Amino acid sequence: MASNEAILEAIKKTIENDPTDPISYEDYFSCLRTIGEEEERLLTPESMWMRRKIMEGTKASTLSALTTQGRSERISKLYDIHRRALGYESPEVFDSFMLYVESKRAFKEQFYYPRRKYLLPIVKAYQEVADGKIDILTISLLKRGGKSQTGINFVNWLSGRAPNRSTLMEGTGDDLVISFYKGCLEYLTTPSDYLFYDIFADAKLVEQNADTKIINLNKKTRFPTIMCRSIDAQQVGLSEATNVLYLDDTVKGRDEARNRGLLDKKWETLSGDVIGRAIEGTPIVATGTRYSLYDPIGRLQEYAKENRLRLRTIEIPALDPVTDESNYEYYNPKLGRMIFTTEFLRTQRKLLSAEQFESEFQQQPFEAKGLMFPEKSLQYYFRLPEDKAPDAVIAICDPAESGTDSTSLGIFKVYGNDIFLDDVVFDNSPALVTKPQCAKKIVEHGASVGVFESNSAGEYYARDVETMVKENGGRCSIRTRRSNSNKQARIEFSSDNIIKNFYFKDKTTYEPNSQYAQFMREVWTYTRSGKVPHDDAPDMLSLAENEVRGLYMNKVEVMTRLW
Repeated sequence: MASNEAILEAIKKTIENDPTDPISYEDYFSCLRTIGEEEERLLTPESMWMRRKIMEGTKASTLSALTTQGRSERISKLYDIHRRALGYESPEVFDSFMLYVESKRAFKEQFYYPRRKYLLPIVKAYQEVADGKIDILTISLLKRGGKSQTGINFVNWLSGRAPNRSTLMEGTGDDLVISFYKGCLEYLTTPSDYLFYDIFADAKLVEQNADTKIINLNKKTRFPTIMCRSIDAQQVGLSEATNVLYLDDTVKGRDEARNRGLLDKKWETLSGDVIGRAIEGTPIVATGTRYSLYDPIGRLQEYAKENRLRLRTIEIPALDPVTDESNYEYYNPKLGRMIFTTEFLRTQRKLLSAEQFESEFQQQPFEAKGLMFPEKSLQYYFRLPEDKAPDAVIAICDPAESGTDSTSLGIFKVYGNDIFLDDVVFDNSPALVTKPQCAKKIVEHGASVGVFESNSAGEYYARDVETMVKENGGRCSIRTRRSNSNKQARIEFSSDNIIKNFYFKDKTTYEPNSQYAQFMREVWTYTRSGKVPHDDAPDMLSLAENEVRGLYMNKVEVMTRLW
């Protein structure tokens, strides 16, 4: 007696010979399910192969030989098998779930299928999250692009797969949290024209609470299957994430995005109270508009890099940067017309400020085009020149003037016209902590000259560091220099020379959370436009550029007499 696998292969050959025959597909699908029940697994690749062949079958030239009614009946049967195959794959394949769960709804009521062309890369990334291939996923789309609804569907899909694990959905403001809660319930309450329970029959809704925004499937637990909360709400003891931590629209809008203090506070809340709710190994998904380099999505990306987590970033601009055509155009069945057209998006570009269009439509933080030292514009090195000693080793320091500033000291090693930043102190700790750090770096690298900016209490700071250097056996001529020029103008004036002649350590040579790394991040994100509350790193570089330029201007050269 032939095995199920042999029967499957035999039917496969029949389908290859005639991809329009519904009976062959029915036999193949029946055999798939039989094998799956015996082996307790879904034969997803085989099912997906069958669906591809069905789509070929609906376009096959042999159908043209049939009568109109016969062709219609055969295509209808093929599509029905295709739909049932989607349901078969849905527990494992998120794309199949998205298509199947609303496949009984009228076309004009469907969310995913009309938008699938541009949402598919996001759906595939969600699949990788579920498959354990991504630790942190960030997604940025234009407004009304479908990111929140896709996120809600992902949470429901994970909840159906593992109803006894917990998902925490966080957003800014009660209205957004309510929309999460209602969006999830729309798929889970009965009666419904969504086919969630056709896929996950055992994940029944057993508890819902509109006041606490909790949903439990299968059984009631302390940490519910789904909990929806505002970022600013109390977290301790109430919430936990073991399925996924889902963050959506963590910034209220442009006004909050332009306030660095508010963004810092928001990240403090997220990193301290919310991210800690995710049990180790739980993936994090963050969606939203890329308003600012300092928004939570940007900070989360940095967090992933610092901790060597597997990060996927999806940022889809409204207008393609190369073709200037829409990336989102689709036929909206409710409206009966195309929307997010190229013409519409180009009109929005004319109506809005460049800053607003770039962030809200192009997913480019408003500071991005005003960056003075973009990461790719600077020069990097792996090791210092080994064939010669430096012409000079100098220390440049910009002491902190307030509690939010960082003391920034750089050890620069000069080789002709090339200046290498070999080490830094970059710390917003009190002077009691940073003074010994600065003295240690000066002694360690044998700096012969030290220049400290003397604004505010800089003179006292330099004097104390000089004393510590001597006490530790160092010899360094430390002097102070008062700067009367406008700080931003000075950085601007120095930028060209910094880009052309300064070298910084390659990021693979230092730890992601080191002071050197923190220093470089502030350099890379310094922007020309607007008030910049954190400019200690680029300001110190401008002081160094001024000092080194002074060395060039006073350089003595030996030459042959001309007479």
